[in-house]
Amino acid sequence: MITSPLHTLKLPLVWGAIILFIINQLLERVGNVYIPYIHAYLDDLLVMPIILGLSTQIIQWIHPAKEYYYLSKTHITIAVLFFSIVFELIYPVVYPDNYTMDPLDVLYYGIGGFVFYWIVARKAKKNWKKLFEKTSTD
Repeated sequence: MITSPLHTLKLPLVWGAIILFIINQLLERVGNVYIPYIHAYLDDLLVMPIILGLSTQIIQWIHPAKEYYYLSKTHITIAVLFFSIVFELIYPVVYPDNYTMDPLDVLYYGIGGFVFYWIVARKAKKNWKKLFEKTSTD
């Protein structure tokens, strides 16, 4: 039973991260306002909740488990590693004028992934277990 076609996107962490990202980009690109630490690291902190939230939502639309589908710790770790390798190792070498290596970016990818797991995936995992226990006892 689907409770909402936008189950994951309705979670405050996901839409909050999207709204913060948009506000930050508008301030920087339209208003030419750059707050040093926020300019350097906010996008890195928000990228994992946004990407993982959108990915989870898309998978929930097509997966038989629907809103009970969740990304595991392994999925989230792979996403963090992928972003770290691509944006902090490969792109700075291939596109040195546009990308720089920054170990703190990796830290913020990891924090964003951890927060997504803790707030979104862990709760969905508990709901999945409850559903499985409920259907196995019926």
